[in-house]
Amino acid sequence: MDKLSVRSYIKTRSLLGLTATEIHDELVTAYGPYVVSYCTVARWIRRFSSGRESFYDDHRVGRPITTVTQRNIDAVQDLVLDDPHISIEYIVDILQISHGNGFPTSSLLHNDNCVLKYASTICGNSRVAFGDWVTLLLETRVGSTIVKSNQSKLPTWIPKEEPPPTVVRRQQFEQKTMFVVFFMTTGPLLVHYLASGTSINGTYYRDECLKTLVRNLCEKRPSAKTRGIQLHHDNARPHVSGIVLDYLREVKLSVMAHQPYSPDLAPSDFWLFIRLKRNLGTYPDARSLARPITMELNSIPIEEYQKTFHKWIERMKLCVEHQGNYFEHLM
Repeated sequence: MDKLSVRSYIKTRSLLGLTATEIHDELVTAYGPYVVSYCTVARWIRRFSSGRESFYDDHRVGRPITTVTQRNIDAVQDLVLDDPHISIEYIVDILQISHGNGFPTSSLLHNDNCVLKYASTICGNSRVAFGDWVTLLLETRVGSTIVKSNQSKLPTWIPKEEPPPTVVRRQQFEQKTMFVVFFMTTGPLLVHYLASGTSINGTYYRDECLKTLVRNLCEKRPSAKTRGIQLHHDNARPHVSGIVLDYLREVKLSVMAHQPYSPDLAPSDFWLFIRLKRNLGTYPDARSLARPITMELNSIPIEEYQKTFHKWIERMKLCVEHQGNYFEHLM
């Protein structure tokens, strides 16, 4: 975005009553962190408030200020070393140094006495300027649009003799290890390992998880079996499928309603998963993780399970009292 367009935007938004901070935040959000400094935004707001109409710089009388000074060289070096992704436009704006047409601050960055040199692609003229410093354009191109989503993809200053920075590329899909865990106030009831590549649907959830859960309940409570038990799980599609609901009615296992998108009301989310993540180490594969998870669940005192269920009830009461609003900070 050229500076005249920036100044026009600043004037328009300031006339609408926005502050310098708000306008600067909007520009940074739209065009990146180096589009313009906050000081420049505030300065132009003051000028427009004083009646200025022109977006152009004031005409400078006399000999231009010399850019290549040791003070400016040191200042540029400090800026680049502090942020290797900094743009030349931002350097010019911060230091208020002169620059020529084409590529700014070339007289400073290409001077033989400069510690820092710069090489960059000048896209408008389809030519490349070389120096002892090069810029790596670590960016993703979508058609003719350049998308810069994070700091690692911004142009980066590096010395010519140094290798390019390493850009870590992760796999397209990270493999997940999934376990289905059921527990009650007296401890764990079932830990089911989901094999890699297995998709869980209503049929799988019923046959591999719920039927095993019911068998375990009947063994643990031979007289009462599933009576007096309320099952709590979230609203994932396998959990609410017709096959699952029919089976739960068949075995007389009632289901406790769960508010959608509410991990703060699920004991697995606000307690169990956090505890497992904290206490379990690193394992070479998913199968070797199944036994440590089971051992960890069995090692938790019954009092801890009971206390968690009491906290769960407290959370539900807070949720009702606050009409569904966020309450985590009150815990």
